[in-house]
Amino acid sequence: MSWKRKSRRREPPVSDHAPADVCEGKAGHERRSSAVTGIVVSTEREAGLLLRQLAGGERIFLQQKSFYRGNLKGSVPTVICICGVGKANAAHGTALLLERFGPDLVWSIGVAGAYPSSGLEVGAVAVAEKDIYGDEGLVTGRGGSGFHSMDVLHLPLCTVDSTHYYNAFPLFVPECLQGCGNRGIFVTVSACSGTRERGIELEGRFGALCESMEGAAVAHVCTLNSIPVAEVRAVSNIIEDRSAEPLDRESLITAAGRVQEYFLDVCI
Repeated sequence: MSWKRKSRRREPPVSDHAPADVCEGKAGHERRSSAVTGIVVSTEREAGLLLRQLAGGERIFLQQKSFYRGNLKGSVPTVICICGVGKANAAHGTALLLERFGPDLVWSIGVAGAYPSSGLEVGAVAVAEKDIYGDEGLVTGRGGSGFHSMDVLHLPLCTVDSTHYYNAFPLFVPECLQGCGNRGIFVTVSACSGTRERGIELEGRFGALCESMEGAAVAHVCTLNSIPVAEVRAVSNIIEDRSAEPLDRESLITAAGRVQEYFLDVCI
């Protein structure tokens, strides 16, 4: 598909004669009469199938990030953000998505590493009911054995309508995902777990199924803006002792394809 590239320069406010379904807000936030779905993925690989299903698409480049706007499956107004890897990129991309395009619902989609006792296999799809920052807090004790989360330190990461959010952010589970048998807690990390011991530690600490490097950051920004966010991922690897080599390419491709297929079949 050939994408039309749009200038990163913000469009000026539309005039009174502009189409009724689009108007500019105070900060470039486009308010539409029809609902817009936002999707955040970390890499192009995790969006390839989605982009092929995006009709009438245009590429908009904002602050070094690509956003693709069109109609998913030809009928669902959608903006896909390729945010980049990691929490900072995810928060940045999500903030731009919300500010510039004003989606009514955000989907966090991608791959994840499954914890050893999760029972998940490569390619399995899982749905998050909650995503937890796994690193934020204080580590004490010999060898870093004692972990104290942000609530223990009385330091909320954000406060919305008098509700304090520490490490955990609840996720919206729409009706289309209620039938997924693999539902539970996800963990967001800065450094992926590369030993079985570390995987078992995080799995036990949080009662989690899997980990990624972006999920909680997407949920964090959506929570600040009172926008519902759903998260669905497919397993690219089972956490075990590994070298510092990239993950198996075929497993990554399988997982990325599987989660996109699932999303398109079940949720769109």
